[in-house]
Amino acid sequence: MRVKASRIVDARGYMCPYPIMLLSLTLKNTPPGDIVEVKATDPAFEKDVASWAEETGNELLEVRREGDVIIAYVRRVK
Repeated sequence: MRVKASRIVDARGYMCPYPIMLLSLTLKNTPPGDIVEVKATDPAFEKDVASWAEETGNELLEVRREGDVIIAYVRRVK
């Protein structure tokens, strides 16, 4: 699946909760329907982003790993 993001958040090197905080702040300034790509190295991020998306009602489109980097694509729903 190839997803085109309108914004990219680079949270590599940061630990929980910082990657989720950066994602949340970025989505607040992103129009509904747009997609944000987040790159993180925190091993907990993959599970955290899935829980966060479910809790907030935003859509987690894809999560994948490239080496030590976890890349998530989130669509702002509301």
